Amino acid sequence: RVDIINARSPVPVAISKIPLVEQEDNSEYCGVFSIQDVHFGKQNNNDVIDRFKEAVTKVAVKASQAYRFDTLYYVVGGDLLNADTFAKTTTKGTHVENDMEPIQAYIQAYDAVVWSIHQLAEVCEELVVVYIPGNHDRLSSWHLAHALSKSVHLDNTVFDTEYDERKVHIFGDNFLAFEHGDVNTANSDRVYAAEYPQEWGATTYRTLYTGHYHQKKTSVFVTENEINGFSVKIMPSLSNSDYWHYHNKYVGSKKAAVLEVHESHNGKVAEFSHIAG
Repeated sequence: RVDIINARSPVPVAISKIPLVEQEDNSEYCGVFSIQDVHFGKQNNNDVIDRFKEAVTKVAVKASQAYRFDTLYYVVGGDLLNADTFAKTTTKGTHVENDMEPIQAYIQAYDAVVWSIHQLAEVCEELVVVYIPGNHDRLSSWHLAHALSKSVHLDNTVFDTEYDERKVHIFGDNFLAFEHGDVNTANSDRVYAAEYPQEWGATTYRTLYTGHYHQKKTSVFVTENEINGFSVKIMPSLSNSDYWHYHNKYVGSKKAAVLEVHESHNGKVAEFSHIAG
């Protein structure tokens, strides 16, 4: 039995305040930090909490020492939790291997994300927490995101917790799209152009950030497939492989996290990566 009373989140202790970089010009920068597919509770993944905290800390420090972020988009959800039900199944009912009970996994995930929000809020002028549902945890991850929006109160942090499977945020000339990536992305450029015609027409640099595949499709940290000015990027995962991945030979990928930097009028200008040990 999980002791709910004693499972309340501790008050997060923020990393040392990092002075925001003084830009040499009037450029404005945003960061995109998408850590999907953490799979809290998954078999053979109990140490993911340590990799998660290390990735958040190191990437935030690296990036903030080089750029002053006017806005930092922090994507949460997207299979943050491995199971969505008490029966330890995904939303659709597929049984998955777990090393902890669903409530314990939820508490661990909630505490970790609360902690991470406090860390990231220290290194930007505005932190935008963007919720994206995954195919494993469509309901439970939304509950978690909703709870975050009601319990975390920081002056520079806003929450986008609407249940939408595709989301777009605009930063200057940058069209930043977010989804989990478990459905077809071959026609994503047309879908986003149709669903967000005004935003599409008003921007020059258009990027879709996805997850789901847990591994990079190329030799670099993210997969990039640019079609008519639309770049689709599959971000890496910090999660260990469980038996299903082992059985299907989905092994060997580097556990990593990536933060990308966009200048308001020049698109992507940098990326900062952390490879977990």
